[in-house]
Amino acid sequence: MARVAFAWELGGEYGHVMSCAGLARGLEMRGHHIGFMFRELRQLGVIPEARNYDVYQAPRSAREGMDVSPRPAGYPDILLGCGYRNPRELTALVGGWRSLFERWKPDLIVVDFGPTALLAARSLGLRCVTYGNGFFVPPRTAPLPAFRVDDAIDPVVLAASDAHVLASANAALAHFGAPPLGRLADLFETAEDFLCTLPELDHYGGREPSGYYGPRVRFDRGADVTWPQGGGKRIFVYVKREMVQLEALLGLIASSPHRIVSYIPELDATRRARIVGRNHVYSDRPLRLDTFLKGCDMLVTHGGEIAAGCLTYGIPALAFPTHYEQYITARRLQQLGTGFWCAPHATADDVARGWSQVLENPVYAASARAFAARYKSFSPAEQRRRIIARIEALLSKGGAILLSLIHISEPTRLRRISYAVFCL
Repeated sequence: MARVAFAWELGGEYGHVMSCAGLARGLEMRGHHIGFMFRELRQLGVIPEARNYDVYQAPRSAREGMDVSPRPAGYPDILLGCGYRNPRELTALVGGWRSLFERWKPDLIVVDFGPTALLAARSLGLRCVTYGNGFFVPPRTAPLPAFRVDDAIDPVVLAASDAHVLASANAALAHFGAPPLGRLADLFETAEDFLCTLPELDHYGGREPSGYYGPRVRFDRGADVTWPQGGGKRIFVYVKREMVQLEALLGLIASSPHRIVSYIPELDATRRARIVGRNHVYSDRPLRLDTFLKGCDMLVTHGGEIAAGCLTYGIPALAFPTHYEQYITARRLQQLGTGFWCAPHATADDVARGWSQVLENPVYAASARAFAARYKSFSPAEQRRRIIARIEALLSKGGAILLSLIHISEPTRLRRISYAVFCL
């Protein structure tokens, strides 16, 4: 059987780990050997099967986040803040990834938001697939497209960032004797893209051609929690304790007559005591959501992949995005009429207004249910089965057999294909 490495480089929290672990478990059950090369390892404590895998700390830039534009225009701006501004630093990061790959000797690398892992694999001639939402894998254009939707983007500035990142990447490749990239977009040319989102939620809009596998969600792991007894609606809160409007949100939770379950990692005891009551349950562990969500009336979160996954259950969201990936998802939800988002500078009144809007305006719930009905055949388990089948085809036949999605260029037909794939 094959050796399959999972490489996760950028981003944070549990979504990356839970999604990768679900796919890894399916591959392990097929007899494949699994290695995790992750930027964060603490989340593996809630993934029991990870004990069977080889686990390594992924290389990280010491200056990560220091040089990031507060309003990045596109993917290159993010990379400039993650080691790509300085060719020497990037070369060192590529060397770290190369050392992991040379030591572990994978037959295939599943890359989750891992541009430098892709660069290192290219320098070694290793085969990769990408596995993530639309934000992680941009469309193949030169320069890479902007993802900003709230401002006009100067194409000259966009092209300059793209060229800077390309030069650094090619300097690193040259150091290891590998051919250069012709354009930055070539970095993302892999054996397969597992694009785990839906056309309406794609950070870059509909792609041409594209195949969508649906949100990569794994809701079958975590603590079993039931809704509190009583009346009122049912609200699931999953936010970070560092969020700017946390005090305003806690005030709403404490005074709400609704039934609430919250997961706010590492919330201090004082604030926890403030909100726990007859109609509120606090969990200090991630929740098992596959059955729990079926009774949920509103999700309160930062956005991201959990919001996309919950939307397939017909759940509207109140979102507090903390970075641009979440912000784009939050805007998509609001455009669809399935959510309301609060900016980082939102006041307590803004938070209360968003809370009331999503709970009391029936349009949000109706839009979310209509969205879920369009994708009623979507199944995370079936999604993983299809991805595993494609991975095994790549491993056994060199990728010659196409088992996955049909790629169609006509935008008018894109949605029909994305709907139909879940019915196969």
